[in-house]
Amino acid sequence: MRKWISGVVFICLMMVISGCSHSLKDENEDAVKNVEEAFNHKSEKITDGSNNVKFYLPFGMSIKDESPNNVIIKGKNDYILFYNQNEKEDSKIVYQMSKPEKNLVVDHTFKNKKQFGYLIVSKVEKDMYEVTVGIGGIKMTTESKEKNIAANASKMMRVVKSVQYKK
Repeated sequence: MRKWISGVVFICLMMVISGCSHSLKDENEDAVKNVEEAFNHKSEKITDGSNNVKFYLPFGMSIKDESPNNVIIKGKNDYILFYNQNEKEDSKIVYQMSKPEKNLVVDHTFKNKKQFGYLIVSKVEKDMYEVTVGIGGIKMTTESKEKNIAANASKMMRVVKSVQYKK
């Protein structure tokens, strides 16, 4: 009788645990939704910048280094903000060059009247994914654990959406 009760308790516990887990599919669907919301939302207020661009940085993020066309941003992860001021906001060139040839998990694009945006997620190793979001000639990339894909992607699109070139 005890074994039977233990078995039932174990099965119930496993059902609860598996029912509470957030799958990669769910995380990616959340990422697409979050990135699209950020893409369609008004740009965040500019809070930081580098030699050629100014942009919004969320709390806890700071500029670590910069080089021509790249800004390395430190937060919980390292992020690379790439910009090409020769590409317009509706350009697809940086998007096309950013797509990996294999291990692609998410390839989703967004459009409005002036801009072309995208989210690319590819698997790099067990539970680690490269997440890239962009608008035209501006993109931001990081490596993320599976459980943080949606949060990172949303944060990154808010940064990318805010980028303005200095004159």
